[in-house]
Formats: sequence, C-alpha cells, structure tokens
Amino acid sequence: GITWESQTAAEANQWRSVTYGNGLFVAVASSGSNRVMTSSDGITWAQRTAAEANKWSSVTYGNGFFVAVSENGTNQVMTSPDGITWMARAAAEANRWRSVTYGNGLFVAVAYNGTNRVMTSPDGITWEPRTASEDSVWLSVTYGNGLFVAVALSGTNQVMTSSDGISWTARQAATEDKY
Repeated sequence: GITWESQTAAEANQWRSVTYGNGLFVAVASSGSNRVMTSSDGITWAQRTAAEANKWSSVTYGNGFFVAVSENGTNQVMTSPDGITWMARAAAEANRWRSVTYGNGLFVAVAYNGTNRVMTSPDGITWEPRTASEDSVWLSVTYGNGLFVAVALSGTNQVMTSSDGISWTARQAATEDKY
C-alpha cells in the first residue's frame, strides 16, 4: 500500500469501483463497451460484459456472489457467482444507487436520491426498500465491527449507522477544522 505501480485496464472506461472475492478482483465502470473487468492478480485484466449497459457505480462480494449497483437502467443490480457471467436484477426502487456492501449476511446499498435511499437483500437477487435516517445524498456504505455505516455528500447529518441494515440512525459528521 506504499509503493504503487500503474497497470493497464482492460478498456479505457470510467472505472468506479473494485472489490475482491473468491480469488478474483472485479471492477465495474459507468461507461464503455464492456463495463466489467476481472483479474486474478490485479495486474492483467480481462474485459467482461455487464448484464446491462448501465452506469455501474459500485461492486462488492459476499455470500458467494459479486453484486453491483448502478445509477440508471431498467435493472439496476447485477449479480455473478464468478465475476465473469452477470445476471440483471431489479432494484427495490429506480434510484441512483451509488454504493453496495456486504456484512452480517446482508447486502446493503445506498442511493443518491429516491423515496427509500437504502435497499437490502440476503442474496443480491431480491431487494427490499428501506428508509434512510434522512433524505441525504448517500454516496458510500460499508460494514465493519458489527455495524453498517453510510456517508453522504449533503444533509443535516451526513453519517448514518445500522446494526441490521434495516433501521438507520442519523449521526453527526465531524466538523472540518478551519485554519
């Protein structure tokens, strides 16, 4: 993590997210002909066909599956058991889904907009809408130490937490130091 080397992507796309699972790196893009690429070593990348030509914004691995979410399209979720072959899935709502994570047996995604800006799924296939702590512009979600944590670009409280991915509590973000 200290010394970095440039590697050639499979295609010159707008790559938005990368994850690792089951011996494979998988990246998704918001543009290009092939919006998925895979690598077993992080050096040599192969182009893969996404389930749909959406603006894929985030990918994660959990429960034996890769799951990606997108900001647009008819089916805004895609899943793959191997990172190579992808299946289109319906999102809980037609929002701009920005981030997805896996933890405690549950996939959780957050959105930039929409009525319910959180959705959850035990398998990545069937999704349920969930209410965010507030209607903020949610950009990222992760899981660790028994807690889901999401952060937002805007809003009164730009952090929300959940122990189960279903019920969310607003948290105040740290303030920026002014010099």
